[in-house]
Amino acid sequence: MPKRVKLGHHYYYIVTVDELNSFRGKNVVIEGTIEDKPLVEFLPMELPGYRTTFKVSGLRVEFSGSPCLGKGEWVKVYGRFLGDCIMASAIETERAVFTTEE
Repeated sequence: MPKRVKLGHHYYYIVTVDELNSFRGKNVVIEGTIEDKPLVEFLPMELPGYRTTFKVSGLRVEFSGSPCLGKGEWVKVYGRFLGDCIMASAIETERAVFTTEE
């Protein structure tokens, strides 16, 4: 079983992108660089709020918020793996940690 880390009130399994299929529905942490420019969408009907989408190692990551991220930046993504994407609860960069409300 992979090593776990705690962030906030939750534990996350430290895994590689290749190991993700056996962790569907679980909290995971992956590392990598952002492949394309992140897409930040304003959602006026939902609270209002923002949703940021980007890819790390070919895997789509969604984050509820508007973190200051760019293409080629190294990130550590904490979130729940849903099978086709990770719903991120926190994103750690070399300069900052961005979190959502739990």
